[in-house]
Amino acid sequence: MIPRILVLPGDTAPGSPATRLGAEATRILALTDAALTGASLADYPLPFFDGAGAGEEAPQNARLLAQRLALQDGLLLVCPEINAGPPAVLKNALDWTAAAGTAERTERQPFARLVVALASVGHGVEDGRAGLGALRATFAALGADVLTAEFRLARPDEAFDAKGRLLDAADRKRLDDWLDRLLDATRALGRQGG
Repeated sequence: MIPRILVLPGDTAPGSPATRLGAEATRILALTDAALTGASLADYPLPFFDGAGAGEEAPQNARLLAQRLALQDGLLLVCPEINAGPPAVLKNALDWTAAAGTAERTERQPFARLVVALASVGHGVEDGRAGLGALRATFAALGADVLTAEFRLARPDEAFDAKGRLLDAADRKRLDDWLDRLLDATRALGRQGG
């Protein structure tokens, strides 16, 4: 089975460290048999989620994002941590996508059995731990299979060369190993056949 993986930065700033790490992960994964798709939350603007009421239809962009996720075996999510949590734009998109998936009542839900790999970018080595923990809880509640291993990149403003590749050999090795785990999990747990 060829694993289908969506790479998604968890913020909307063009050229952000999360976007650059997502691009580097995409470059590495492109050398494998994975079928890759990239997306940006900026392409799916959504209103503030205040709890979709019964009978309320999810916005078109939430339905499109839910459909896109439903076609994937895995999600590689890279985001900064903001006030010990994920970016509001990301949490909002996840809430709307879950609501859209529930409302659609399709055969394949956007998060059920989706393999999720979480990465963060931050200034210190511990930056991202709390934000990824919050995301881990959210994805688990939505029925996703979240990888135990996380990738946290410290000092992202200094981490990339002019071509967008990681400068530090240890960071490159950690990223390669983490992506191998994602590929193994999506091959083993992929939901496209079932």
